[in-house]
Amino acid sequence: MSFFPASPKISFRVPGTKSILNVILAAVVLSSLPAHSQAGAESDTGAPAEASLPPALVDVGIEEHLESKIPLDAKFLDENGRETALSEYFQLGKPVLFNFAYYRCPMLCNLVLAGMVEGIKKMAWTPGVEFEVVTVSMDPKEGPAQALAKKKTHIEALGKPEAAAGWHFLTGKEKVISRVAKAIGFNFHYNAATDDFSHAAAIFALSPDGKICRYLYGVDYPPKDLRLALLEAKDCKALSIGEKLTLFCYHYDPNAKGYVLFAQNSMRGGGYVVLAGLILLLGLMWKREIQNRKTKGTGTAG
Repeated sequence: MSFFPASPKISFRVPGTKSILNVILAAVVLSSLPAHSQAGAESDTGAPAEASLPPALVDVGIEEHLESKIPLDAKFLDENGRETALSEYFQLGKPVLFNFAYYRCPMLCNLVLAGMVEGIKKMAWTPGVEFEVVTVSMDPKEGPAQALAKKKTHIEALGKPEAAAGWHFLTGKEKVISRVAKAIGFNFHYNAATDDFSHAAAIFALSPDGKICRYLYGVDYPPKDLRLALLEAKDCKALSIGEKLTLFCYHYDPNAKGYVLFAQNSMRGGGYVVLAGLILLLGLMWKREIQNRKTKGTGTAG
């Protein structure tokens, strides 16, 4: 089967049975929902939603583990076949965009990676400079060759050759992959009959010490959302005044699946600006009044 994006619409071609198509469509719909949103849902008949899902999708979804840490001692192979621990990408004092994929995936993984490319392309920041990107294959049968091919494709699409030093494509053993996925709350399912994976669409912003700071859902990642998520993840470091002001005015809205202007904070921030301006103005007027009094006093004495 194949599934590929075509802007602005998505076209797909699926050879096979109608049941496989239903599973795929259900996966795409569910991919934009966190697991905690699915868990309490009910079908039209009042039964739990899980009861009406295809078996391959029952355990698929996202469980948010905000502020938990991923196991940085987990070891993988990078795209060049070198053994590396995740800690290598978290020792640079930079926030990390992290995601799961499998490199032979014909559809959803490519949409997630393409969405990341489009979002990063429009950012002023570059992988390897202000932040790192780590992509881990969920398929233990894949190796460095598939990882390197996937990396070349997406670095070329990004149009920033220098980003190759900051975007890492990893492969590993099943136990290690499952350990990291469980820590993040990324629940996927391997379908032996079709030799593919059912999984949600999401990426994760992690702090420089491996703490999970933000989940971004779907396949579209606006540059504003990526930057704000990375700023949040960077928060354990000293932020500039401008960065703090940006985070003060925006907050992540799970319903909107993105960052929105926080009206209360914006009004409060605007009030602070007006108050600061008023204090400055009164200070200048007070200083001028003192100078005028001194001038008058000197003239009278002469």
